[in-house]
Amino acid sequence: MNNQVGSGFAGEIEGLSLIDLVQFACLAGDDRKLSVLFEKNHGRLYFSDNEIIHAEFGELTGEEAFYTIMSWPSGTFSMLFAGTKQRTIDSSWNFLLLEAARRLDEQGEDDEEDDKNRSEELNVLVVDDSRLFTKAFIKLFEDKLDNARVIGTANNGTEALKFLEMQVPDLVTLDINMPVMGGDVALKHIMIRSPAPVVLVSNFNDQICFKLMDFMRFGAVDVVAKPVNPQSWDIVSRRLFYILENVKEFQLHNVSRVKTLRQVTEKKTPEKAAKRLHLILGGLGGLLELQKIIPVLEYQDETVIIVLQNMYPTIAPHLASYFDGYSKYTSIPLGFGMGLLGGQCQVGNSYGKIEISEEEGKPILSGFGDAKNEIQLDAYRLLRTVADFFAAELSVVMLSGVDHDLKKGLDSVVANGGRVIFQNPDSCLFAASGNRLNLDIQGAFTLKTEKIASFLAS
Repeated sequence: MNNQVGSGFAGEIEGLSLIDLVQFACLAGDDRKLSVLFEKNHGRLYFSDNEIIHAEFGELTGEEAFYTIMSWPSGTFSMLFAGTKQRTIDSSWNFLLLEAARRLDEQGEDDEEDDKNRSEELNVLVVDDSRLFTKAFIKLFEDKLDNARVIGTANNGTEALKFLEMQVPDLVTLDINMPVMGGDVALKHIMIRSPAPVVLVSNFNDQICFKLMDFMRFGAVDVVAKPVNPQSWDIVSRRLFYILENVKEFQLHNVSRVKTLRQVTEKKTPEKAAKRLHLILGGLGGLLELQKIIPVLEYQDETVIIVLQNMYPTIAPHLASYFDGYSKYTSIPLGFGMGLLGGQCQVGNSYGKIEISEEEGKPILSGFGDAKNEIQLDAYRLLRTVADFFAAELSVVMLSGVDHDLKKGLDSVVANGGRVIFQNPDSCLFAASGNRLNLDIQGAFTLKTEKIASFLAS
């Protein structure tokens, strides 16, 4: 039966797939033109004698145009009686439709993979009033850090809070000195209204460090220095990568504020070799927990405290200065080659080679630090050497975020009569592998941080 243009019915059908339309046109056997419109894309398929004979889309023709048109997810169509003298397709319509279906399945798998990758991306909000630093941080996150992308920027705390009302990112970098609303006020509001992991960004000096540690009390998770040269950008990059690696495991609800600390004006001068050691190891979240221990720890003139905190490398001397203002212990940066004196608190980073040696029966801190946080701490050697020297006069404390391989070293501490104390993992910002050893170490104690200082004094 021959159909003439304009004969029969015309109308609209919703919900048909392109495969359905192509099958209909092929089975009809007439000369037909199927026009398909998807967004601003316009494609045409031509049929004759139960076959697809020609396809065109833009500059594409033949099978390439056909498969492109068949990949469109939706749109509108019109099917008219029309012919063409062009023939760019020779494959059977059954083969073409099977191949189109296969390609659609592959495209669906690729789309699912893209969706998965997007869901695994970590979203970052950069808050800084400097356009230069903002652009540099965007480049850092998107060019050097895998699976991280900046989803927003803010010039001050007010803009940051407005953004956080719409979307809570995986991480916020927060400059502490900004106009309109400074970092301290912004941080307080963030933790109350839209809790998110916040990394403080600032220049370092003793005065600023006091402010930064106060900010930590409001709930920030870490601190990095504002980069000033390519080397410091590399250090910041590694630090932020380390944080982003673990940020999904952060338990922000475990962050509890520290009471206002009291300045200490009178101190005793350390003179005697230490006979007792409190070794405190901290990771992500540890900067906050240390403020609950060092300032309130009972002074004992035969006890030395060594703090090894996983932190941005150049903050260690400023952290020592901070604790010196609030503790009865004389706090100083970690001193290699120096004798350990009772009444001292030595503060350093948990990178480099660190151990205890003996000289004329007195403990000496040996090894070297690492200004770039590249040399992993040999935790076993450290724990074995401190256990050999101090024996039953040794207490080892693990705070939030400790991720060293500690099992063998802690067993050595216990075997020599020392005490092992874990911050309760359920109270940690980040319960890393080291915090989860509490059940594996025979005789270990598990306490909330607020209880650790009084326990060490017993």
